[in-house]
Amino acid sequence: MNTDIFTLISIFLPYAIIGVILYFVAACKNAFEERVAHYIPYHALERERKVYMEKVEKYKRYICIGLGIFLSVFIVLPFVLFFVTISNGGGNFSVSEQLTLLMIPLFLFLMIYYLLSYVVKRHAKAQHLLLEEMSKEDFAYLLKVQKDLLWLRKYFPFFILCKEKVYFFTFFTLCELDPKQIKKIRFWNSRRGNRTILIKSSRWFITSMTEIVYPYLRDIVRKYNPTADIE
Repeated sequence: MNTDIFTLISIFLPYAIIGVILYFVAACKNAFEERVAHYIPYHALERERKVYMEKVEKYKRYICIGLGIFLSVFIVLPFVLFFVTISNGGGNFSVSEQLTLLMIPLFLFLMIYYLLSYVVKRHAKAQHLLLEEMSKEDFAYLLKVQKDLLWLRKYFPFFILCKEKVYFFTFFTLCELDPKQIKKIRFWNSRRGNRTILIKSSRWFITSMTEIVYPYLRDIVRKYNPTADIE
């Protein structure tokens, strides 16, 4: 009996964890995320911004295809190989049991793929919204920051400045902060040249970015709030 309970927990725990993460990522939305969710492009983008957005869409497609291949290889394929091995080893399974065993990795694949692709598509849609609203100076600044982004993040920046607001792009959330209201910034270095950033505004917010990109954020906050306590 205990073994059966342990087996059930082992099988369904990943689903529960992914379900909780999916709830916080997709269901719990702040004001900006609600705006992104209901956003429909109303105006044609200027040529340069349109070219930028086309590359964002291309990156989005490549990332989603890559995620599908990666998850198929590391989630679905091992389960299929395991199923084939035990079947060839003399395991007797009914048709319903075989379907159940095959559906376990398939559902896990679909949940993880939906979660990851949702984040990628949400980020792309948010960029389209901001591209439509930002000034020429903001767009020029976006291109300036882009030059210091790694190729994988070239069209998925850590943050965007738009109309004197900073919009942060993280896995769990899209966050809008007013740099004039940022009171304190602290950071600590993590591996591979990344920094974890702790920002105090009306509330605490945590994000991460590369060491090369961090000075852009620091300069923005200092510009709009010279008295901010920045490390």
